[in-house]
Amino acid sequence: MNLLEREQKEFRELTTSKEARKIIKNIKINYRIETLLLEHVNGCILAEDVFSLIDVPAFDRSVKDGFAVRAQDTYNATEAEPVTLMKIGSIAAGRVPGLVLGPGEAIEIATGAPIPDGADAIVMVEHTSAEADNILVRRAVYINENIMRAGADIMKGERVLRKNVRIGPREIGVLASTGISKVPVKQLKVGIISTGDELVQPGSQLDACKVYDANSYAIAASVEECGAIPIIYGIVKDDERAMSDIIDRALHECSIVLTSGSTSAGVGDVMYKIIDEKGKTLLHGISIKPGKPVVVGIVDDIPVIGLPGNPTSALSIFNEFIAPLIYDSLEVDPPFRTRVQAIVGTGIRSEGRKELFPVGLIRGRVYPTDKTSGAITTLAEADGIIEISEETEYLEPGKSVDVTLFGNISPVDIMVVGGQCPGIDLLEDLTGMNFRVISMGSSRGLSAIAGSIADIAGINLAGKRDYNLEAIRSMDIRNAVLVKGYRREQGLIVRPESNIKDLENVIGKKLVNRNRGSGTRVLLDELLEDLAVKKNTTRAELVKMIPGYSSGLRTHRSVCEAVSNGKAEVGFGIRPFAETMGLKFIPVAVEDFDFLINKEIMDLPQIRKLLATLRSHDFSTKLPSGIFTYERTGEVVENILL
Repeated sequence: MNLLEREQKEFRELTTSKEARKIIKNIKINYRIETLLLEHVNGCILAEDVFSLIDVPAFDRSVKDGFAVRAQDTYNATEAEPVTLMKIGSIAAGRVPGLVLGPGEAIEIATGAPIPDGADAIVMVEHTSAEADNILVRRAVYINENIMRAGADIMKGERVLRKNVRIGPREIGVLASTGISKVPVKQLKVGIISTGDELVQPGSQLDACKVYDANSYAIAASVEECGAIPIIYGIVKDDERAMSDIIDRALHECSIVLTSGSTSAGVGDVMYKIIDEKGKTLLHGISIKPGKPVVVGIVDDIPVIGLPGNPTSALSIFNEFIAPLIYDSLEVDPPFRTRVQAIVGTGIRSEGRKELFPVGLIRGRVYPTDKTSGAITTLAEADGIIEISEETEYLEPGKSVDVTLFGNISPVDIMVVGGQCPGIDLLEDLTGMNFRVISMGSSRGLSAIAGSIADIAGINLAGKRDYNLEAIRSMDIRNAVLVKGYRREQGLIVRPESNIKDLENVIGKKLVNRNRGSGTRVLLDELLEDLAVKKNTTRAELVKMIPGYSSGLRTHRSVCEAVSNGKAEVGFGIRPFAETMGLKFIPVAVEDFDFLINKEIMDLPQIRKLLATLRSHDFSTKLPSGIFTYERTGEVVENILL
């Protein structure tokens, strides 16, 4: 049986997302109740109502440093004509008062100290002055002023916390103040297993064709957000016996078992077989993108759910189907809004079937971040997902959509797409704002601005006459203004012992190039064009003599790493990364790195703050070596098409 026949056999009846929700919602999960010490309950779900066994405070106490008095003795007190009272003693916090206050008397008292018999008010120390054994009261007080009566905060027998509340710092403070040292909490343990021969643990060496296990940690964090307890069992190879053994262990220790990988119908994907052998499969495959290869089963009354191996798919399916199951099982609501309404900022095309589409969320509008479900950066750049129905082929800009958030996200102030540069990182640090920076090259930055996806494009595209303006004009971009940024040294990056001295020496050497569409690659092409003329040949012929010219790495740092590791003899990029990695930098050109900004947002406070920082002395002096401001930094060029 070939793979296509096998997939058709195994996925012959995909479950609709609606039916999948119904199946998963009907799964019953039993949590355990454990009584834990107060120092161990942060983030836990309270299993029972909590009632106070004492009054808080347990006695009448002073809330100010001052003097305990009878209020009626102070009624005639003014700044000009103070009232004189005899000081008969003092009371410290934590001491039982052995004094009784009489008419015309005062007792010095500390904050938190008990109120003596006879006193009904506290006059603050700053409204008094000393005179021999007496005090002069310069302000009248009323009965109970600056006194907290017993039980004023919490009364004995009062319910202080409700069952199912998520315990945080405030709740712990309440429990401690009532003298409670142990509380019953709900314990729902979720086993997490990652499968695949290609996986290695973060922190270990990454060999060829291997990838780091992202799912264990991303899913564990998601489980924690739901109020459950993640137990990571690590990586299991694509071996049926090994998988079966680790699942048995997780079934013994947990209330839910989540796996990722080995759920589709391909060779080596055996999770559904293991579930069938141990229990009952409820569904295998959901008619949804991403996340079709999902298997849900029950083994010994414990749900075993196989998530897809791709990180974005796994997290999408978790948030859409598994998180609601955990919240329902713990009988709690999400601690933050899991769904918000937003406006589609740019058109989004669908594939004609149910789709969980990853999006970024900025100032109430969404934009697509999908780079295929296998791209881990989709997780970093996406704030949540929108659900697109089978009938929808295209979402128009301006349409209102519901966004299911990936956790309690921090709002993004500015979205920047384009070239990679440490100057952008410095702007983010100095403004104190939250940027979403997507480094995909200057050409992609221009496209993002043209499509109204990005707020700002960071661009460094060389032209015959004008830096960046020629590229902007060629795309006829009318919805933006150009803000001049700063200048950067571009040059050759080689190992310290290299004998390469200039661009001509690169011929015959193995080069590591930047990705197509990056400004750095465009600049190198311009320089090679000039070199070809000098050597009486064409650029096309010249690059044939430079092995590795057709390579394309996305970042300056990855170029430097390739040179440092000996995978290439020379790279082309900016000075800061070369110097940071101890490589030799040979300057070849100076370029302009500018900012193309959407016209519609120029008056936003975030943009004004960004421009002020760009023009600041602080920014200029903190730029790394090889990057510098100049007389045009911060200049706004509005007529970019002229």
